[in-house]
Amino acid sequence: MSNRLTRIQAEGLRSLRDVVPRPRRLTVIVDPEGTATRDLVAFFTLLRELAHGRIQQTQVLDAVDGPVTLVLGVDDDDYSVTLRRFPDGRWRVVHEELSLLAGISIPFVEPGSPRDEAVLSTFPPGPTVSVGEGEAAWLGEIADRASRAMNGFLRDFRVQPAESFDADVPFLFLEERDVDLPAIAVWDRVQAARAASSRVPVLLCTPSVALADAFDLEDVLRWETSGG
Repeated sequence: MSNRLTRIQAEGLRSLRDVVPRPRRLTVIVDPEGTATRDLVAFFTLLRELAHGRIQQTQVLDAVDGPVTLVLGVDDDDYSVTLRRFPDGRWRVVHEELSLLAGISIPFVEPGSPRDEAVLSTFPPGPTVSVGEGEAAWLGEIADRASRAMNGFLRDFRVQPAESFDADVPFLFLEERDVDLPAIAVWDRVQAARAASSRVPVLLCTPSVALADAFDLEDVLRWETSGG
């Protein structure tokens, strides 16, 4: 899995909406108000908790009332999940699906049969075991491999500072908090992010226009949000 982010979309989670439909290996988000960083951290944190089977323990949903839908694309394989709060106060998975670039869609949750935890959590990273021959076995192995890859991509998510980070992860989420960076710091941030993006996808959030301007124009996105 080359781990290229290809889609980020959410409904019902803070102010996040489909603002990064086609991220690149290196995506720089200009975020003057800090909403992009907040929303994207919540987005990936919730997906990480889903991958670990910890929906009921997460605090990301504490301030959310309505249903939440998340869609993440990695190498054009899309993982989508919808969560809904039930009358007993518990959040449950009411929709979960993996749509593969190969044209295969794998529904994990049957309509009307909500689950307390995501089925994705039952596919921890690891080797796919052959289950026999024939088309059904072949499809099963594809689904298993893709599910484990997606789980592995999500479960180790963490936010790291742009000035010093560990690139030994499937995906780098970097945060630069300073607005007024000296020229040497801008240079260092750009070179480090570019070098890391040759190995893993990099998403860098910054309030600094000067830092964003030091990257290639096609790598920079300006954040738009709906509501607070």
